[in-house]
Amino acid sequence: MTIHISNIGKVSEGAPVSWESKDALLYALSVGAGALDQTANLSFTTENSRGVKQSVLPTFAVLLGNSSLPMDQLGDFKLSQILHGGQTVTVHRSLEPSGTLIPVSSMSAAYDKGKNAVIEVTTHLLDPETRETAATSVTSMIIRGEGGFGSEPAPRDGWELPGRPADFIRTQKTSLDQALLYRLNGDRNPLHSDPAMAALIGFEKPILHGLCTMGIAGRTVLEAVSGSDADVFGSLHVRFASPVIPGDELTTSIWTTESGALFQVRVGDTVVLDRGTYLRRDVLGTAEVSADNAAEGLHAEAARA
Repeated sequence: MTIHISNIGKVSEGAPVSWESKDALLYALSVGAGALDQTANLSFTTENSRGVKQSVLPTFAVLLGNSSLPMDQLGDFKLSQILHGGQTVTVHRSLEPSGTLIPVSSMSAAYDKGKNAVIEVTTHLLDPETRETAATSVTSMIIRGEGGFGSEPAPRDGWELPGRPADFIRTQKTSLDQALLYRLNGDRNPLHSDPAMAALIGFEKPILHGLCTMGIAGRTVLEAVSGSDADVFGSLHVRFASPVIPGDELTTSIWTTESGALFQVRVGDTVVLDRGTYLRRDVLGTAEVSADNAAEGLHAEAARA
């Protein structure tokens, strides 16, 4: 089995992706908006509250940015070999409560890590009329047992755990039905709902979707650093470090920076989301059509996978 490195940069355009107001509302609820205070996130959780205009959580773009690439374009490995290593989502303009975008995807990088390989897939979500990029999603996948093909080393990032107390620490207990709710966004992988499937993989219980944990963290950071203003959100990057079980309590430590924030999420002493980076939109510059800017965090992350 091989990684098809000759396909790096080959672009595939998918069918238009549409969503409605209720889809954005469901996503917000599925990542815990309103769980601690049902009146706190009304712009994300309701469409008809007096004096409140519906807004869309920026990380909702991850759902729209599913790759339009056929899996056989990446390689001939098995789905069971894939681990979700990291994710970046960049929003160049705020999403409307309903709309349509066109996904355009490519394998943007592949790295030989010895025993394993790391593949990076970038998906741009384009406006159907202007073809401008509204959002970009970059997914890093660890392909177990597929290393050995040789590659240039990936660039390293400068992320370090700050040597000072966090500016914000937020805790939120996930609900026992968190994964059952999140799966209604479209990811019906039985690993997150079927105890028998979870046991086959080696888990005592079904685990929470990594993108759900990311969504909870993104909402938490946006609220703490930018007052839950979706128009301020630029990009969010995380590394998936350890699984979360529905019912676990997430503790998000946030350190503000000149451009946004660094953050890390733990369950007890275990890091579950690492190397978290949040950037405001005003610091993205002209990145709205640049895959390189959107992918910067995962290029660095792939070097560490």
